[in-house]
Amino acid sequence: MGWIDQVPRAGNLYIGGFYALYQTTLVESANITHVLSVINPSLLDMELLSSFKHYMIEVEDDPNENLLQYFEDSNRFVREGLEQGGGVFVHCAMGKSRSATLVIAYLMAEHHLAPSQALAQLCESRPVCDPNSGFMEQLEVYHRMLHAQTSGEKETIYKTWVKERFEGSSWEWEKRAKL
Repeated sequence: MGWIDQVPRAGNLYIGGFYALYQTTLVESANITHVLSVINPSLLDMELLSSFKHYMIEVEDDPNENLLQYFEDSNRFVREGLEQGGGVFVHCAMGKSRSATLVIAYLMAEHHLAPSQALAQLCESRPVCDPNSGFMEQLEVYHRMLHAQTSGEKETIYKTWVKERFEGSSWEWEKRAKL
């Protein structure tokens, strides 16, 4: 594991924590042209990010956050960056939960993987990746959405999850994850 880790079998897709952006030699050697930030923007140097195509998702690493609503847009951003021939860097604070969740969602959509398979692939290069239990639940919902036969069915899966989803404290999430 390093500052910037290349996702195996995903082209020029990279993951890491936000401090990696300050490792300019590494960023340049990876030919990073696109940055997907999943973090509080007050932590970022927006002037530094001005030299990249940048997409910001402002969510906390909290299992109650709805990161699922951003999967399609973040996948599109990553796909476009890779198709343009540059490198895409996905980061959160530590490159462990939020950014891992978005990379897993991308791998699921592009390579038709189950969440556990996509996580295993990602962990080959960045073993600390460990989405929180709420994000893992959302990846399971997304997996069902990806296998929906129609856009209406996909929308129903999402809306049902939003209506019925569990929200609780961190310890309640941990307890649920162990069941």
